[in-house]
Amino acid sequence: MSERTQKLVSIRHHTDHDLQVLVSRELDRAFAMLNVATTRTSPLFAQAEKAYDTARAILPRIADLSEGDRLHLESRLKELRSRLDQVPTFARVERYLASVAS
Repeated sequence: MSERTQKLVSIRHHTDHDLQVLVSRELDRAFAMLNVATTRTSPLFAQAEKAYDTARAILPRIADLSEGDRLHLESRLKELRSRLDQVPTFARVERYLASVAS
């Protein structure tokens, strides 16, 4: 392998590693936002969905990823999708009668 090819392989390896870290962080961020989003109309829910979309788009482009790492990230992605789907569309509002102290 030529020196130039070795350099390109090294750069690709570093890029793949950085992409793996990015996907993992996007998933972490999405789970954190999802934990505080109360409805699908929440801005936090929208950010969690955007992080999900980003992670889902990047994951297939990581060439140098072990099978175990790929399965782990795909599992987290699937869990996130499931949790996103469980967030209610509207908040449940309950009426409370005001009590007046006399």
